[in-house]
Amino acid sequence: MEDKEKNPENESNHKKPEKPKSFLQTVREIDAADRKAELAEEARIAEERAKREEKQRKAYEDKLRHDRIELMKLKQGVISEEDIETAPEEVRTYTVWEKIGNFFYHNKAFIIVGIMFLALVIFLVYDFIRKERPDVQSMYIAADYDMSYYSGELTQLWSKYCPDYNGDGEPLARLYYVPTGYADDTMASLYYTQGDRTKLIGEFQSGTVVMIIGDKDAYQSIGALEDVFADCREIFPDDPYAEEIGYRLAGTDFMDMLGADTVDDTDLYVSFRKPVDTMGMKKDKMQVNYDHAVEFWTNFLKEHRIDGLDLPPTPDVQPLPIDEDNYDFMESADSTSSETSVSSETAE
Repeated sequence: MEDKEKNPENESNHKKPEKPKSFLQTVREIDAADRKAELAEEARIAEERAKREEKQRKAYEDKLRHDRIELMKLKQGVISEEDIETAPEEVRTYTVWEKIGNFFYHNKAFIIVGIMFLALVIFLVYDFIRKERPDVQSMYIAADYDMSYYSGELTQLWSKYCPDYNGDGEPLARLYYVPTGYADDTMASLYYTQGDRTKLIGEFQSGTVVMIIGDKDAYQSIGALEDVFADCREIFPDDPYAEEIGYRLAGTDFMDMLGADTVDDTDLYVSFRKPVDTMGMKKDKMQVNYDHAVEFWTNFLKEHRIDGLDLPPTPDVQPLPIDEDNYDFMESADSTSSETSVSSETAE
């Protein structure tokens, strides 16, 4: 039995199996093979490049040798200039990407300008598509601080009474708050008043805004008390809230709908400008805007008019001082503020 264990043949029959390759070893072998193939490919490309360069170099040397021989013959009088044969130049074939790169290189200035112009066109088209286009536009011009907080919320509340006149699929009635003045006479208020007055002038010249909400003081400040607004007694006959200058806003639940409890609507009117030729619009086009505004307000009154109210008449406004200039107001405000500061310093 011991001899059997020491027998070499038995040892060869019970030889230990080889350990399989690990994953990392297999990966290394694959990487080594790939690297070897890459080096072989790089060597082949380098060899072809060297052959091509050598061929170009020899062609160039042959051309120089040929030109030198021809020049020597010309100097020696063996041949004339007409007999010189110019060696044909090698025609290079460009790839598609080389042609594209060459085009961009030689036309980069025009391409940059074209891209900028295209970007501008895209921006203008996008802005035109996304721009809000109200079907009816109105302005609130009475000097009321509180209304500035509520005017932006009104659009969604009363747009449902506005037909889709411009056909963009979104009925929209927009109210702009542009006051004609402020309660105090400080320099800041006077500058704000001047800016708002400029906006009002632009809107009145455009003819787009026909529907105006304001009081007699606001109308007087812009010279609109006479021959500017249509007679609402003709637009809404037999309506006690309709007066010559406009429709009494207090005859509706406008402020309650808006939640503007702090805004007094007793002296406010909804007025409609007479269609006329303006600097920015013809009378016919303004007539269309006028008809739309009247129809919109009529739709609003069907649900928000309050019957049976006995509204007090609005007081007449005091006439404005003659030849009163805004700069006089600014100077008086400046002097008033200066006197106030001097008196405060004296008190201290």
